[in-house]
Amino acid sequence: MNKELFENLLYEGEGTTLDFKAQQYRFAKATDEDKSELLKDILGFANAWRRANAYILIGVEEMPGGRANVVGVSEHLDDHSVQQFVNNLTNQPLRFHYTAFGFEGKQVGIICIEEQTRPVYLKRDYGKLQKEKVYIRRGSSTDPTKPASLEEIAQMRVVAVQAAAELTVEFAEIDSDNSLGTKITWDAEFCDMPERGIIPEFEGEKRISVGRLGPNMEMYIRDPSYRTNKNYYCEMANYEFVRRLFRPVRLLITNVGQIASKGVRAELIIPDGNGVVPMFESKLPAMPKRSEYLLTMPALEGIRPVICHPGDVRIDQNQERFKLEIECGDLQPGRRIWSEVFYIGKAKDGEVLLNGLIYSDHLPQPKEFSLSISGEVRRSKLTAKELIELADQMKE
Repeated sequence: MNKELFENLLYEGEGTTLDFKAQQYRFAKATDEDKSELLKDILGFANAWRRANAYILIGVEEMPGGRANVVGVSEHLDDHSVQQFVNNLTNQPLRFHYTAFGFEGKQVGIICIEEQTRPVYLKRDYGKLQKEKVYIRRGSSTDPTKPASLEEIAQMRVVAVQAAAELTVEFAEIDSDNSLGTKITWDAEFCDMPERGIIPEFEGEKRISVGRLGPNMEMYIRDPSYRTNKNYYCEMANYEFVRRLFRPVRLLITNVGQIASKGVRAELIIPDGNGVVPMFESKLPAMPKRSEYLLTMPALEGIRPVICHPGDVRIDQNQERFKLEIECGDLQPGRRIWSEVFYIGKAKDGEVLLNGLIYSDHLPQPKEFSLSISGEVRRSKLTAKELIELADQMKE
């Protein structure tokens, strides 16, 4: 869930893909009767006739004919506990998840119910619900007194047989599992650095004290284990340029279909010359050092592991394009794979469209997808003097 999608849902009416709940469900230490209300709503959406994810927004009050009112909740459900509760009662695992979401300073609970292989029903009676009854949401409600008819159940099975692999690629937050959708926006800075020829060498040196000769006199000698990094200012220019221009990025690949997909791989193509450059974090310049400790073994920088795991990213480059490949392995229905974090530098204003293909053994042909990055790029410039002053400030 992202802010844009959430705001759009506030303007939609309740139906087979959306429900508003002003108050949190009673769950922890609740009676079977109370907990069956949550169970009924999840089952109703799972069996509903729809072609998109369904959402229950908790802490949101419906306002007929207008924007729903966000009232917030004081506590959240535990996703693991709810998953265990529901799937211990149903005839098959049900794909859904509960997440906490912050909006306008208030906390909202969101239950996302993905498309399922239907019908889904209870293996035993629970609360006010009966076993083997197929509860279904029709319109804006699920009426437990009117479960699905035999004809409706038969039609559900026909649709399930026709199900196919369906895979999506989105951006994801760096530090959480939340999706950001297919479009992200950030502002960057393109800082013109002084030419290498006019950046002076760094003349500092590592010294150690060997004794005091008097009240205001102290003798120093060079520490032979250190060597002055004469390229310190040049390395600082490169470090600052990349730091201001590049941003971390993470992708999310999800199987939103109703069958498992084997051998899933996503490829993202970035044409050369469109102002976008991808880079591994290990390739980013490190904070430069004013001196080098000669007794330290050099680090093995930039070496990629040979063994690939789901989510690993590979960047291939030629004269025409960059190609990012993300191996995902096998994705069961509802399973999500997050890529490792990589970095992208965007040097042009406006929106850049990135096109890609996703492959699977269960797709008759590769599926196309598009991602976009937009935002402003501010131009700036550093003189050699300003660069040296910046480097000195960082030391302090």
